[in-house]
Amino acid sequence: PEAFIPQPTIARRSECGLKQIDHGNKRPLLTFYVVRTVFASMPRSSPSPSWSETERIAALRSYQILDTPPEPDFDDLVRLVTQVCEAPRAAITLIDQDRQWFKAEVGLGLREAPLDVAICPEVMLQPGLTVIPDATKDPRLASNPLVTGKPHIRFYAGVLLETSDGLPLGTLCVLDDDVRGLTDAQAFALHTLARQVMALLELRRALDQRDSALAARQEAEQRQSLLTRELHHRVKNTLATVQAVAGSTARSVTDIDEFRSAFSGRIAALANTHAIITEDHDQRAPLLDLLRVELARFSETSTRRVSLDGPAVLLKSEIAIPLGMAIHELTSNSVKYGSLSNPRGRVTVAWEVRS
Repeated sequence: PEAFIPQPTIARRSECGLKQIDHGNKRPLLTFYVVRTVFASMPRSSPSPSWSETERIAALRSYQILDTPPEPDFDDLVRLVTQVCEAPRAAITLIDQDRQWFKAEVGLGLREAPLDVAICPEVMLQPGLTVIPDATKDPRLASNPLVTGKPHIRFYAGVLLETSDGLPLGTLCVLDDDVRGLTDAQAFALHTLARQVMALLELRRALDQRDSALAARQEAEQRQSLLTRELHHRVKNTLATVQAVAGSTARSVTDIDEFRSAFSGRIAALANTHAIITEDHDQRAPLLDLLRVELARFSETSTRRVSLDGPAVLLKSEIAIPLGMAIHELTSNSVKYGSLSNPRGRVTVAWEVRS
């Protein structure tokens, strides 16, 4: 194909036809396509985007690509662009909120640049391939510092990088110091390599999502294993506690009815403490809850025979269980022999934290 230099106000379209060479009744021996490129002048206009900047930035951030170190796959694509297009500079550029960031570049020596000196934002709304043969004659770029000063960019060609939803992320672009254009083969290659860039971005995001899912699954499995071990340990300790409660109760009573009443009360207190612990994510029990559960029947009356006063304290399970049993025993003794055995009696429970 011959080189062409499209003007900024030129739009390209291709007309394709199919031609066959017949030889009598024999099958065609040759089939080939005829491609004709037509240039038509048209006014430059940027259609209103169907997306918002918030949506675009969210899509860009979803790839988690910004500020990542160089990667050979992207670097190789950019080097290939410079070779195919015979240009000294090329880049994969992504447009962030306030900067232009280069995932890969050749000939620029930068990883990012402010948007006020960037070229790609000026052409981001242009779909497909944008070719600017002479930046000094393009009103969008004529005053750009990269054009008026070093490196004195003249030629620019870029293919839009966009998601499957049509959200633009940046461009795969090639730049030169000379006024020039692209051949058909170079334009096709630039389109193809831009699709490869998006394929790499999609693959990279899919792998990141897979790794995150695997990590979350492993974390969940580890937590489940930890909870299982904790449950086994808790059951073992609970059975030992029940055994100790049964032995202690049997030694302190004189008949079976008294044993049944005392033992069931202690088991209920143990169950209440376990219920409080299991409701907490870190398997801890508030001291105030232990007291309220045990003394609720006295504090809910109109006379308010129980007063609780103290700061918030969270107790580990190994402390909460024996303390809950102790609170139950103190309450039972008070009901039998102390203040709570008298209808007018009152109980005050106060605690403080000391360093």
